[in-house]
Amino acid sequence: MMSDATLSVLVLDHLAEGVLLIDSDGRIVYANKRASALLGRDAGALLGTTFSAPIETDTPVEIAFPHTDGEILIADMLVVALETEGNRLSLVSLRDMTTRYEAEAQLREREATYRAVITYANDGFWLTDRTGKALEVNDTYLRMTGFSREELLGQRPDYVDAEEDAEMGRARLARILKTGGDLFETRHRTRDGGVIDVEVSASFTSTIADGRMFVFIRDITPRKRAEASILAAKTAAEEANRAKSEFLAAMSHDLRTPLNAILGFTEVMQMQTFGPLGEAHYAQYVNDIHDSGALLISLVDDLLDLAKVEAGKYEMHEEPLDVSAVMTLARQQTASMAADAGQTVTIDTPDGLPRLMADRRALVQVFTNLLTNAIKFNRQDGAIRFSAEASETGGLFVRVADEGIGMTAVEIEKALRPFEQVDSAHARKHKGTGLGLFLCGQIMRLFGGRVHVDSTPGVGTTVTLRFPLDRVGPGPEAPEES
Repeated sequence: MMSDATLSVLVLDHLAEGVLLIDSDGRIVYANKRASALLGRDAGALLGTTFSAPIETDTPVEIAFPHTDGEILIADMLVVALETEGNRLSLVSLRDMTTRYEAEAQLREREATYRAVITYANDGFWLTDRTGKALEVNDTYLRMTGFSREELLGQRPDYVDAEEDAEMGRARLARILKTGGDLFETRHRTRDGGVIDVEVSASFTSTIADGRMFVFIRDITPRKRAEASILAAKTAAEEANRAKSEFLAAMSHDLRTPLNAILGFTEVMQMQTFGPLGEAHYAQYVNDIHDSGALLISLVDDLLDLAKVEAGKYEMHEEPLDVSAVMTLARQQTASMAADAGQTVTIDTPDGLPRLMADRRALVQVFTNLLTNAIKFNRQDGAIRFSAEASETGGLFVRVADEGIGMTAVEIEKALRPFEQVDSAHARKHKGTGLGLFLCGQIMRLFGGRVHVDSTPGVGTTVTLRFPLDRVGPGPEAPEES
């Protein structure tokens, strides 16, 4: 039968913990197999050696001491005081904590890495519970929106979502919980009342606590703006192509009409259909040929001038101009057209009107184009007021006001674009290139000014040319007294 001592040794050698007996002098008098393994030495070699660790009874401590293979051993140590046969002993139990310590260190390192990734990520980040409540928000998202962390913790995504209300947010959350994730675009509010476009990538896992959702938020506002710009440019290009197609059709008509008239009248004269060329009947044909040629020159001039402006080669020879005199010249150039239409053009300028630094030919062209439009679209026997005045800020205003068919806001916008004309029965009676008003605007930009159109359907249209202060000089000199 096994003795009690033998049984005790057998039991101690099969314990998972290391056990040492230390005498009052601090020498090891017993070591079980696990203690030998922990310390890296045979039990026989340990006996009689001094145990260097401090011994405090009944107080668990964590100690680190070198293993014979050079590794550092981390262990929980508990010391119990014993007394047997007048000998005072210390029972030391050692529990190896190295593996757990290393695991905890690795866990801490992973957590630190995770926090660094989240903190320094270029995208915003929310960590939420399964109900969507924010448990953590990274600094990037705070910078994106201007909110503080305290304002967002405990909130759900609908708190910042500018497009989803609470009900829509719950529906999306249910889909994420069911499918495990979602990728979508939305808009988030910022603390200052603004809105940013965002791309949201949400993933749900049920393996952490009662479930966690990882939400990455990327600010895509610059991309959205770029897409909008590209779309606007595409739309503008398509609109320009459409307008140019319409322009080519209009040009084809407008060029053929006077050319056909010229060819037709010259053929009649060539064949002397109504007798010798000296007959008075041909005089009207000569006038018609002249008018058709003048129309062709006007069309070609508009096209050439537009090409020069767009190419930056429109030459201007600027000089101080008497605005009233230039207005009178423009009225003279359109007098025949106004008379044929039964129109009256009245010039209204104050005394002492300041001179305008501009190119004479370009200014006459702008004034003439505006008067031509006013005559075309004025009512029968209507009046046209051609006026100029100095502005309160030191600039100069020139206005052409008619009593014609007028335009809506949409039609005004269309009239200011190149190659386009307002689509109305009255407009169709006066075919043109659709370049006149646009060309006026381009020339005014060269002057540093702009064109403004006010119009009311059925009442009339007023076009205002606004010249800046740096274009305006002193008024004309008074004539000397004799």
